[in-house]
Amino acid sequence: MKPLLIRLGQFSIGSLGAALLNLILIPVTTYFLSPAEYGKTSMFFLAQTFLIYIIYLGFDQAFTREFHDQQTPVRLMKQAMLVPLISSVVLIGGMVGFAPLISTILFADSSYTTAIYLLGISSFFLIFERFLLLLIRMENRALSFSFYNILVKGTILIGTLIALWIGPPTFVTVIYGMLIGQIAGDLLLILAHFHLFRSMKGRVDKDLLKRLAQFGLPVVVGTFLYSLLILVDKIFLRTFADFYVLGIYTAAFKIASALMIIQVSFANFWVPTAYEWYKHKKPVIYYEKVSHIVMFGISLFFLVMLFFKEWIVVILSPAYLEAQYIFPLLCFYPLMMTISETTNLGIVFLKRSVLNIYVSLIALLFAVILNFMLVPSYGAVGAALATGTAYIIFFLARTFFSMRIWEGFSVKRHIIIIGILYGLAVYSAFFREDWVEKGLIIGALGFLFWLYREIFMICVHDL
Repeated sequence: MKPLLIRLGQFSIGSLGAALLNLILIPVTTYFLSPAEYGKTSMFFLAQTFLIYIIYLGFDQAFTREFHDQQTPVRLMKQAMLVPLISSVVLIGGMVGFAPLISTILFADSSYTTAIYLLGISSFFLIFERFLLLLIRMENRALSFSFYNILVKGTILIGTLIALWIGPPTFVTVIYGMLIGQIAGDLLLILAHFHLFRSMKGRVDKDLLKRLAQFGLPVVVGTFLYSLLILVDKIFLRTFADFYVLGIYTAAFKIASALMIIQVSFANFWVPTAYEWYKHKKPVIYYEKVSHIVMFGISLFFLVMLFFKEWIVVILSPAYLEAQYIFPLLCFYPLMMTISETTNLGIVFLKRSVLNIYVSLIALLFAVILNFMLVPSYGAVGAALATGTAYIIFFLARTFFSMRIWEGFSVKRHIIIIGILYGLAVYSAFFREDWVEKGLIIGALGFLFWLYREIFMICVHDL
């Protein structure tokens, strides 16, 4: 267990560094932008998130699945990149052709076409970033992975700061800075690994591409539905509220994303480790132990964040005070994504990626219904409640399908803790009795340590 914790720590350096840079970026933008202006940047984040989830066409997931079955991982990477790169060129052409319309949909103004052009161009570079980082991750080069993660996030922060220094404090200035910073970071990453692309000759391996597509294309359908799950709350707020409410919601979502530190760090370490264990036929008790450790860790982190939620005002500006009450519900996005990485292994190991479509469809259906019911009446709080609930459904569906086709393990303790955390988050959003809430959190902390007492002792012993 100790070597695994060391490797997790090395992968976490990059995630922690990237998260710190993102946290620095939040007060920088909220200081300069009003909630209404910040709400417009959220529409840019919406479009960028949508691109990120569909542009790889599932070939990134197929690359990780084939990695340990191939003798030449660099060749595998090049083959896997072909289809996404070709599709990105088509996508850029479409975005250039429909730039005024896309600008109107996102920003209620057709004049921000340059931002759309830059967004399209950045998608081409994102493909190189994604596959190069995947190659480094799958080779378990944890420190290199951390370095390049921080490098890219650092250039985004620097680009945003320079843009706000020389330009007006508007949402489009932030967008320009972030996109130019991201492209600059990706160029540095590509230059550092240029030797991998010197020899691009060689025939296209149609059989390999077919295997990649067979695994990846069902993933992209599920990923498309999952991207809608991420975006549906913003779409409903854009429709039923104004940019001010959307800005408050986006600020809360950014704070909740601090939990992504755990999710990203764990996923970077866990994916290659899980595949390695499966290849060597490790017993299921190993996966179960990791799942309980992760559930304990993320629950503890969530409760600490909830206890100190008032400090959100320190990170943001006073104009975003309302965000402190809704971010706990939004924490269920990274929370459920993290723990489901340990319970969906049956889908991954048995290559039943089509089940991801059903998982995303079920969660999306709940998200649409709940947003339709709650957003018109409760605004940002309603959207947060819908999002938190939908991601719990996502975890339950993902776990159910996985355990049906794999030997699996019990998740009863997971469900008990999730129910407690959900109740606390709802109380925080609707009742707002601080002292009662803090007492409940302390009680939940005590119960968490009691429920996972043997897991806690294992972690202490291994450290």
